[in-house]
Amino acid sequence: MSLLQRVVRQRGSLFRVCGARSLAALKTTYRPQSTRAEESAAHEAAARPFDEIPGPKGLPLIGTAWDYTPFGQFPLKTNLRGSFRERTKTYGSIYREKLGPMDMVVISDPKEIEKVFRNEGRYPERLPLMSVKIYRELKKLPLGVAILNGEEWQRVRSSVQKDMMRPKTVGAYASLQDDVSRDLVDVIRALTEKEESGGQVHNFINYVYRWALESISVVVLDQRLGCLTLDDLEPGSDAQLMIDGVNNFFRNLVKLELSGVGLYKYISTPTWRKFEKAMDQWHFVAAKMLREKLAKSAAEEGTPTESDTDFLQSLLSRNDVTFEEAMMMAVTLLSAGIDTTGNTLMFNLFCLAKNPEAQEKLYQEIMEVIPAGQPIDDKKLNKMHYLRAVVKETFRLFPTAASNVRKLDRDVVLSGYVVPAKTTILMAHDVISSLPEYYPEPEVFKPERWLRDDESSGVQPFTLLPFGYGPRMCIGRRFAEQELHLGLIRIVQNFHVGWSGEDMKQVNRMIQAPDRDNFVFRKRA
Repeated sequence: MSLLQRVVRQRGSLFRVCGARSLAALKTTYRPQSTRAEESAAHEAAARPFDEIPGPKGLPLIGTAWDYTPFGQFPLKTNLRGSFRERTKTYGSIYREKLGPMDMVVISDPKEIEKVFRNEGRYPERLPLMSVKIYRELKKLPLGVAILNGEEWQRVRSSVQKDMMRPKTVGAYASLQDDVSRDLVDVIRALTEKEESGGQVHNFINYVYRWALESISVVVLDQRLGCLTLDDLEPGSDAQLMIDGVNNFFRNLVKLELSGVGLYKYISTPTWRKFEKAMDQWHFVAAKMLREKLAKSAAEEGTPTESDTDFLQSLLSRNDVTFEEAMMMAVTLLSAGIDTTGNTLMFNLFCLAKNPEAQEKLYQEIMEVIPAGQPIDDKKLNKMHYLRAVVKETFRLFPTAASNVRKLDRDVVLSGYVVPAKTTILMAHDVISSLPEYYPEPEVFKPERWLRDDESSGVQPFTLLPFGYGPRMCIGRRFAEQELHLGLIRIVQNFHVGWSGEDMKQVNRMIQAPDRDNFVFRKRA
């Protein structure tokens, strides 16, 4: 019996979050749904058939899967994004590709992307991560809100989002997460002041992952883990096991999900065994920490407390989800933010390092809104317009997630072609981000394009959706954004961020990750 199975039997099947999607909507001025439906029906009669959608032909049985192997022209790890851009140049803003048994339609027109989201119905359907689904079924665990579809998804989603999406709820944790970002600054300062450091922090990304884990722990566990220290973490410590487990999970997840054949579904392949071990590891550690939190809460029951922030207890108090489902959400929250938020912070710092004028403009905004030594709350964060523009522009150039995927429960006409219900539709936002018709000078890092009062503003809706859109928008979005904003504020407030050596590139681990971390930190006067 695995460690995880023993945890589950102790009444703690615990797990998922931030690939799900929420109810926040873009403010647009589009026609009513009924009008759109009638218009779609009228167009469908004149639309061209699905089989006429252009695209690469591929080989029998495997389709174009060979192109994504290490020997193909678009290796998954290093050039998956390149495939969407190159194929769009060749075939246009809609093309069809067959990957093994799966037919996939790729679109890169914002108006067609809007049409997909407007037609996703009451129960928006995403492609489940099959490896995660199989793992949880084997372990007899709840699937989690990101894997579920249909009525079960809606039931869980509508309950847990009450604790995840309210600005007031998220803002209550701003000062606690700010303390974590201050500690990251202290670590950077201490490490860069060492002789011969040259302002560099060896293995900086590991400290960023510690910061991400610590930041979400103050929310889910209502406590600090103490992992933001100058010393290396003990190999068997809870924090290091979580970080290592999540990293190994993503490394093997991309191999399983994009393997084409999916041999792991039938036999225990070497990659599956590594994936299973990683899942066991971080699930077990997260479950252990959550049990300790519950035990502490039970011991303190009835004891007065100054804090009204107890995320886990609020989550568990919901009577429309099971204990196991609520714990699944808490476990995944602990893990999901390590790579996703950590990598996003790295991309933002790199863009600022390579664009010192933007960094200086951000510094001036920070000092105007939050003078040195002043605390940060959600009200002050709401005044940071240039900061938000920096983050959006970084998402455009260095997306942590480069696309959104949906399956519709009805036929839809996209770019003049009928796309049948249940077809996998990939919305290639990363392609749109590279096109001058949507972003003048697309290769230039220009946060000003996102400021409403700038003459160059006016980015079209649905061109950039880093957290998705509609009912399945990333359920952890508000926590992730708050954590990211706090980290950027404190680092830029205290350091000039520079870069040394070859530019950062992205590698694909289902989400995008940096391939290097050669930052140079210079203390501000």
